[in-house]
Amino acid sequence: MLITNDEEKSLFQISNDVSGELEPYKDPSQQLKKESVYVLLDNALKKIFLWIGQSAGVRSRFIASNAAQNLQRVKGLTHRVITIDQGDETSEFITSISSMVIPDQFSKE
Repeated sequence: MLITNDEEKSLFQISNDVSGELEPYKDPSQQLKKESVYVLLDNALKKIFLWIGQSAGVRSRFIASNAAQNLQRVKGLTHRVITIDQGDETSEFITSISSMVIPDQFSKE
């Protein structure tokens, strides 16, 4: 995995194939899938959010965790990795991702 993205924000999904590579999230009109794991890089906040869907498999969680740590090495230790389980989204995460996906899915009921 080589990420040299200097954009303010980037959203990635763990690929479903054997490689487990980070793939740019291509469909911002959709909600995040509960079976998947996503990595949100926010350079302005210097944070790497690892969002874990409630039905994500152990393999996907492991691969995403490694990918987030690798991304942290590339971006520098100034970027902090924050793990977020579906349903436990922080206001900071919601604000950061709201321009990239449908934000309604994160509303607390």
